[in-house]
Amino acid sequence: MKLGAHPKLDALCGEFLIGTLRGAARRRFERALAREPAVSRRLQYWEQLIAVEYSEKFLAKPSAATWQRIKRDLALHRFAAPWYAKVWLWRIWAAAATAALVLVLGLPYVNRPAPVGYSTLALMQGKAPEAQVTVELSDDRRALRLLAARPVQAAPSQSFELWLIPPGGAPKSLAVIGTLDSQIELRGALAQPLARGSKLAVSVEPAGGSPTGGPTGPVIVIGDVLS
Repeated sequence: MKLGAHPKLDALCGEFLIGTLRGAARRRFERALAREPAVSRRLQYWEQLIAVEYSEKFLAKPSAATWQRIKRDLALHRFAAPWYAKVWLWRIWAAAATAALVLVLGLPYVNRPAPVGYSTLALMQGKAPEAQVTVELSDDRRALRLLAARPVQAAPSQSFELWLIPPGGAPKSLAVIGTLDSQIELRGALAQPLARGSKLAVSVEPAGGSPTGGPTGPVIVIGDVLS
């Protein structure tokens, strides 16, 4: 049985992401990632779903009394530097401060790379007037940015899938996404066919993406590639 049709594919993806899938099972999963698009799309879905973002809520600062107890319990006074060593410490600090000042003053004169810009590639629209998604392409043609007029999130049992439809050709999957506001990296040859005459569309698929390699659910937005 291919892993793409395995009833425990979600559990395997979870174990792979947290590192508990090991040995022969992990090697089999890695082979399936390279050979089965359904496995790759399902893993990408879970990566986007469980990605943890940094938050100030994670910070915890011990009190002064706690720090003093730690110092006492660990006898950290044994590692304190003698007074004469502090002279060298001040000299090092002064040298570092001077170097930092020179660096800050010189930054305006350093040629820093310009940030990557984006330009409008397509305007996808649906039946409802508010169903509108602007697609932007990075100047280096390595990424797409989807900007929805109204936030839309896929249901837990579903995924959205972005398709490129070349003139007279079969749709090609660009990414499986959980929301219509997304940032997508383009891989290799996929960036080249993004030219006038092609179309971009988003369909509703089973969780993890289309099981057939082509759209199977309703298309909710579609639009022509402008340039």
